[in-house]
Amino acid sequence: MEKRFKNAICTDILITDERSDGEYILLMKRKNTGSDDGYYELPGGHLEKDEDLFESMIREAKEELLIDLKREDLKIIHILHHYHGERLNIIFQTNKNNLEPIIGEPTKCEDLSWFRFDNIPNNTTDKVKKILDNIANKVFYDRL
Repeated sequence: MEKRFKNAICTDILITDERSDGEYILLMKRKNTGSDDGYYELPGGHLEKDEDLFESMIREAKEELLIDLKREDLKIIHILHHYHGERLNIIFQTNKNNLEPIIGEPTKCEDLSWFRFDNIPNNTTDKVKKILDNIANKVFYDRL
């Protein structure tokens, strides 16, 4: 029997903040990971064995941002099938306000900053640029 192709499943979170001059999003700059170091990315990570999507996102938010989320705080807003990276990225958004995220993994993240949704840094991953463009255009599923 031929071995089936498999994709890793990843959960990422889009945290937004409405301000008087526009909508801001939280991005983290990767370091020492061996993948996209020096580039901004959405917080998140890989699904672990015996974890569902929501459990993965809650765990990743706690590890990377030191914030506590519950299932009811999260909703899935986008799916990106990342062929080149052999990943299926499930993008969540939280409806929880007054979050105060801080860097929880300083060996993997060198910066955690808010950027206007329409003015993200040039050194943001192509994956995140595509996700944000899709969300702005109300596209629920896409591939990279």
